[in-house]
Parts: sequence; C-alpha cells; structure tokens
Amino acid sequence: MSIFSFYAARLCAATVALISLNGCSVSHSTQFSDSDQRFPTSVDSYSNYLRDVEAYLYAQRVFIGNNKAQEITMNMPFECASQVRDTGILLVHGLGDSPYFFRDVAQALCNEGIRVRTILLPGHGSKPGDMLSVSYEQWQNETNHHIRLFSREVENMYIGGFSTGANLTTIASFSMAEKYDVKGLIHFSPAFKSRFFVSRLAPYIDQLFPWPNVEEEDNPSRYNSTAMPGFAAYQESVNVLQDLFSQSNEEARTLKVPVFMVVAEKDSVVDTQKIAEQFRDNFTHAKKCLIWQGEHSPALPSKLIVQQTMKLPQQRISAASHMSTLFSDKNSLYGTQSRFRICDNGQGSDEEARCNAGEEVWYGPWGYEAEEEEVGNVYARLTYNPYFDTMVEQLLAFTGKSKASRLCASN
Repeated sequence: MSIFSFYAARLCAATVALISLNGCSVSHSTQFSDSDQRFPTSVDSYSNYLRDVEAYLYAQRVFIGNNKAQEITMNMPFECASQVRDTGILLVHGLGDSPYFFRDVAQALCNEGIRVRTILLPGHGSKPGDMLSVSYEQWQNETNHHIRLFSREVENMYIGGFSTGANLTTIASFSMAEKYDVKGLIHFSPAFKSRFFVSRLAPYIDQLFPWPNVEEEDNPSRYNSTAMPGFAAYQESVNVLQDLFSQSNEEARTLKVPVFMVVAEKDSVVDTQKIAEQFRDNFTHAKKCLIWQGEHSPALPSKLIVQQTMKLPQQRISAASHMSTLFSDKNSLYGTQSRFRICDNGQGSDEEARCNAGEEVWYGPWGYEAEEEEVGNVYARLTYNPYFDTMVEQLLAFTGKSKASRLCASN
C-alpha cells in the first residue's frame, strides 16, 4: 500500500476515462499478464510454505535486474529467531509491497529475543500482472490461516502489519483474538480509512478498468504498478473493518486487545485523524500506544501518545511518509547511504526530472504541500524513519522485553 498515493491520484481520472469510454489501455507484456500457476495458499506448515513460495517465485517472477537470487530473497516471506517460543510477532505487508518492508524491524526485535514471522500475500512478489486475480477474501483467508499456524508455535503471540496488512490482522482479531490468545496488535501506517472518497469506487470498476496506470518496474522490493483488483481488495478490507468499527453494539465494535501504532500525520492517502479517533474509541484495552510522527497531535491523553516532530531541516526532512515508518536509516535500499530515490512523488515534471538527475532533494510523503519557507524545494519520498531506534525501544516495552513503564514514554 505504499503505492496508494500514486494510484488514488489517478483513480478520478480513471473513472472519468471509463465514463467517456476511452483511455482504457492494458499492457500485454509478460510483466502485466496473470500467471497460469496458482499461488500457494493454506499450506500445512510454515517450512512447506517457504518451500512452495520460493518455487513459485522462481517460476513466475519477472525479474527487473540480473541478481535473481537477491530479488527472490527480498520478496520471500521469512522468519528470524525461529528457535524462540516465548514471544512471537506475525507481520503482514501492504498492497504492492513485500516482506522486505519488515526486514529492519524484524532484525532489531529478533536480536532482543522476539521471534518474527512474515508472509507474502497472493499476487505479490512475482509480477504486477498477478494482482489481476486477487481478492480481499483471498488475503483475509491467508492471514487467518497463518495466525492459526503461528499460534501453535509461540506462547505469546502478537500480530500486525503495515498498511493493508494492519487492516487484515485487525479484522482477524475480531473473531480470532480471544480464541488464539492474541497478546496485542502492532501496526505501522494502518490503512483503516482512505482520504479519497473515489477509492470507494475501486471494487466496482476493477474488471472494467484493470490498469489505472502502467509504470516502469525498477524497485526490487515492491511493485510500481498495480492492477485495479488489488486496489479493490484493499478497499474491501476498509469496508469490512469500518463496518466492524461502526456496529451499534459497543461490545461488537471494540477490541479489548493491546495495540501499538505508528502513524505519519501527513500520510497523503490514509485518513490519519480518523485512525487516531479509532485508536481512541475502538481499541479499549488500557495498554496501548500511538507514535504520532507530525506537528499537530490528536487529542489523546499524554500517556497514550508519543509525538515526534518531522520538521528536521538538518536532514532535509519536511514530513514522514506512509512507508518511512518501517525502515532504518541504515537500510541498504531505503536508507541514507542508498542512491535509490523515489522521485515520482506528486510534484511537477521539472522537479521530478531534477530529482532523478541527482540534485539535492528534501524528503516527505507523496504530494507534500510545501510550506512558505519550503517553496522551491525538490522532493523525493522519505523512505526511512529518523526515530527508528526509539520506535524499537517502544516495541520492546509493548511486548514486555523492557520495562513496561517505558511504554509510550517520550524520552
């Protein structure tokens, strides 16, 4: 779902194109065609799952570079600290992304004795064309299946995810948290509600307009293009979750499960104010913490929130992005030493060209609206979290691996 900003901005145009019966182009290249092999789902054990997914990716992935083994590794589900049975976290990625998005968080937690397991959602990791046949139900069933598997292997199980993955694990918690003794939810940039009304149309136009755009694929860790059925599957997860959150019976609409969230205030597509409200109202366990990366804190008791300024001119950072919550500044692809830039960031073509040419850039979310003193800056996507180590400390407090009194402490 880190590609939401790009697609939501084009969804209105796609709808207009549909109405006028033109503008509906589909690429017939291998990259944008559906595979004839079924993605492995509901596999009976995690080790067999890894074997089957690896075989599938080697057979179906359209590689974007020469290092095939590296691309497979970046997109593979993985587990670290597999010998640990005391505490474990199952994490689910977002729309168009891959388990690589959890590499930094997982390594930091595994180093502290927490087992971390990830999964790959159907349609991901191989080629954008495989998103043509995905559905919300498929993703939800696979998420629920891995929750059941993981619950047999750890005594204290936490679940959560990034963006769409946060939706899927929250939905699962309504029916599974008590039965499988889920100890808490851990969410990065949860995508509970979109900022764009037009995104609600996605489930109705996914078959009529399958490709809102086709982009060059140059990122080994995620798709730059996505098919409309993938966007529709995300929107269905929003619809299901919002229905659960709006039940007339208070017992039905609330989750009595501890929750930890990291939210970027200026996230360009996710309605972060609504997420803050639902953090307050729909998660009723006393143990909860919201890390809010931005300048305008939501109205929450101080004991429930850590506010982190993202006005960091020394690092040329203007605001956090949807994806930046997850990565360390040392990440080889998204960190400060990498030459990889996401310049397609909702700015003008001249600024994008200057970014691609290697000019000095500032960093923020897609579509960032520069303030007066920032006008003229060229922007790239912020792809790392300048407070990564602090976030890890908070996660350790949340999971009981450090002093509980440190949970949601500002210092």
